[in-house]
Amino acid sequence: MATAVVPVEDGGAGAGTGEEATYYSCHVAWLAWWNNVRCALASTFLPCPSAPAAKSGTVRGTLFLPSTGDRRVRLFLQEHRGGDATDQRPADDEHFLVLDLPPGLGGADIAAAGRIVLEYQRQWAPAAAAGPGALLASPKWLVYCNGRRAGYAARREAPSDAEGWVLEKLRAVTAGAGRLPGGGVEYLRGRFERIVGSSDAESFHLLEPIGWPEVNGGGGSDGGLSIFFHRI
Repeated sequence: MATAVVPVEDGGAGAGTGEEATYYSCHVAWLAWWNNVRCALASTFLPCPSAPAAKSGTVRGTLFLPSTGDRRVRLFLQEHRGGDATDQRPADDEHFLVLDLPPGLGGADIAAAGRIVLEYQRQWAPAAAAGPGALLASPKWLVYCNGRRAGYAARREAPSDAEGWVLEKLRAVTAGAGRLPGGGVEYLRGRFERIVGSSDAESFHLLEPIGWPEVNGGGGSDGGLSIFFHRI
């Protein structure tokens, strides 16, 4: 049987108890109002917690090093699409990042490091710039390889005609490393997992462990490769 709810009577306490009850009710109402205001202020002015790193899918990455002429390693990142061998669209239509890595940085250096760190400093931005802009649109980068400063990388809008020819030759290569016939170009190509940590940090991680071919007498590596972009 349910317990009956018995109303509490004044019991002859007089007007003082009524005044205390009224005061208590007002106090509770004031506290509730203040809590609502405090929550509103906190949500408006306090910084939001940073979002966890979000995976943004897979991209195709290609690095190659010409054997003659300008011997800078080129880095190309493009949206990954299946069926490379049958896709008839121009390769350069897909690229969202084309970089010339520093002179003197060879494939053997990259293979030994297993990671490349590219750093963009906010002070390089033009004074008239409205905001920081897209991270990968930054025009130049300070490059670290194997823990040492290697020089500067420069961004370009698209591959050159000669680079487009090389990329077309590599269209059927899903993942691999080697040298194009004729000994002209050493290359590394594969799928990279793209991870966006924030508007100031992205990274690309090679999914297939592929060794860079022997370059300048250096040995290749069977390890993975990670490329990190940071804006500081």
